[in-house]
Amino acid sequence: MKKAFMLAAAVLCGCATTNEETGPRATPVDGLQKVIESLSQEIQQRLATDPYRGRAVVVVPASSSGTEPIVAELLRTRLVERGAGVNLDCAERCMEVRLQEFVMDAPRSSMVTPGQILTVAGGSIPVVGGFVRGLGERETEKQRAANRSTGYIVSLSARDANRYVARANLVAITSAGDVAIEKR
Repeated sequence: MKKAFMLAAAVLCGCATTNEETGPRATPVDGLQKVIESLSQEIQQRLATDPYRGRAVVVVPASSSGTEPIVAELLRTRLVERGAGVNLDCAERCMEVRLQEFVMDAPRSSMVTPGQILTVAGGSIPVVGGFVRGLGERETEKQRAANRSTGYIVSLSARDANRYVARANLVAITSAGDVAIEKR
């Protein structure tokens, strides 16, 4: 767990490459900061509506590896700074915020930008995992990586114990396509 946290922190603290013609490129940290800010605003707005009103917020990463636990901590901190009640566990009544990291292939012209929050109106979310399946596919993966977007599927649930009173799903984009990281 500690190694995963250190690795994720090192990746998030990398610096962006620059292109002399267009200037500095967006970094994953920029997109992540925008996502944290946008999600905290969305959660605050939801807490003001009837199904979510008066509930403490519980942020739950879908797994204990990757960047999900780090993003959960950043979001908890931002919510506390904004005055929201944040609990570790959902006792009886809470607003559960579940984070699931994803990778999808998206063309550069897809109009998806880092920090963007998209509402999912039901149905399936067209997300394709980016796992390398074989040694022969590595070159194809390198080409596809230039068009890869990353983010989080965020489920907002009003819970009364084990019963869901309301649910909503969002997609938060942290990087879109041409972000490059290099070590300092």
